[in-house]
Amino acid sequence: MTKILIIEDDPSFGQRLARNLGLDGFETVCVENAQDGLARLVADDFDAVLSDIKMPGLSGLELLSRIRGGAEQGVDPQIPVVMLTSIANVDTAVDAMRRGASDYLTKEAGRGEIVMRLKRAIEQRAMAAENSRLREAIARSDEFSEMVGASPTMEAIKDDIAQVGPTDATVMILGETGAGKELVARAIHRTSNRQGPFVDINGALLPDDVSIQSELFGHEKGAFTDAHQQKKGKLEVADGGTLFLDEIGELSPAVQAKLLRVLETMSFTRLGGTKPIRVNVRVVVATNRDLKERVAEGQFRSDLYYRLNVFPITIPPLRQRREDIPVLTRHFIRRYAEKYGRQTPFLEQGAMNRLMNYDWPGNIRELKNISERLVIRARGGDTLTEADMIACGLGAHSEASKVVSIPTEGIDLDEVERQLVLEALRKSEWNQTEAAKLLNISVDRMNNRVKKWNLKHESWRVFKE
Repeated sequence: MTKILIIEDDPSFGQRLARNLGLDGFETVCVENAQDGLARLVADDFDAVLSDIKMPGLSGLELLSRIRGGAEQGVDPQIPVVMLTSIANVDTAVDAMRRGASDYLTKEAGRGEIVMRLKRAIEQRAMAAENSRLREAIARSDEFSEMVGASPTMEAIKDDIAQVGPTDATVMILGETGAGKELVARAIHRTSNRQGPFVDINGALLPDDVSIQSELFGHEKGAFTDAHQQKKGKLEVADGGTLFLDEIGELSPAVQAKLLRVLETMSFTRLGGTKPIRVNVRVVVATNRDLKERVAEGQFRSDLYYRLNVFPITIPPLRQRREDIPVLTRHFIRRYAEKYGRQTPFLEQGAMNRLMNYDWPGNIRELKNISERLVIRARGGDTLTEADMIACGLGAHSEASKVVSIPTEGIDLDEVERQLVLEALRKSEWNQTEAAKLLNISVDRMNNRVKKWNLKHESWRVFKE
């Protein structure tokens, strides 16, 4: 429930304000002077302040200056403050806004007007806080280049990369197509101490065993029909660096056996050759397959699986980490605006809601493509609306998946609960009572969960620079 501190030296008017705000679902606390108001702000959490300007002792404007100046320890200097006055005066209004008032009202304003202004001030504060959070998340992501994300899951993945990167351990990256497995592999290489190149090969894109072995191990002239000259393989090219082998689950048993030999001895021979070639290569692999299941089916060697699965990193699909959608959208839109020499477009709330509610079967790759399409449609700095989202292919969207599946590597039950609470809050537009009804839990339990994960006033609006 939204909590408002009312500071009004006329107790009857203050109580009338409290009753009116209570009819609209606000929780209120009334005090009769600014000093008591400051004490309550230190002792308790409020979402906004509604304060009279003219009061005995410390005036409302002086109170505002002390809050915004950070003079009161324990008081949020950014808390929304809406000023009230008996007489409309332009000079007073200008002074209040100059000192940082969120809004300015006369006491003659009706209940609807006061409620609307309070909600707007709270929403603007939430948007500003979210914008700041997005900037911080993007700034931190510079260490990992494209590893953009603000969710706890992505932060944990970045921590994993920071831990395993400086080692030579083999890493297995698991995740759906388009989830960003190659980006994780590149981040691992960048955080390593290796001076050699990052070399990638996709086992699913090569038509047969000969092609895969030729790409991986190289070949000698005449090794097969089209081998017109000697060719170095990706393993040899990656010497001193990192070899990223994507779609490892698609390799045939014959190639799996040769790869296992390489991992054990760090040596191989080219196709058609006899001379062993030794390399110093760090191997990172990725798959969207359930390799344990393929091992059980006899489609993947168990000894190779255990040799590769030294340090697994699982990237959840975008629909399971929706907090990252605003950060990623902002990142991609800004990048494509720069690419095409345009101003960064602004996304209306309806547009962002459409992005948030879409299930993203193509994951980050799909979001990246949609972002580029949006920048092109924006024609340079325009506002993007929900209609633009539909025109870009997000017309048929679904809410968060109703089916919960447990991945092979297990699941964090606490994180699942947090995601469900987030979805309920989004659906109810952050009305905790309605969100509690959606989850069939008590309002007190919902409030405890919101406090536990610090979910107050989350906003998904993306701002332009």
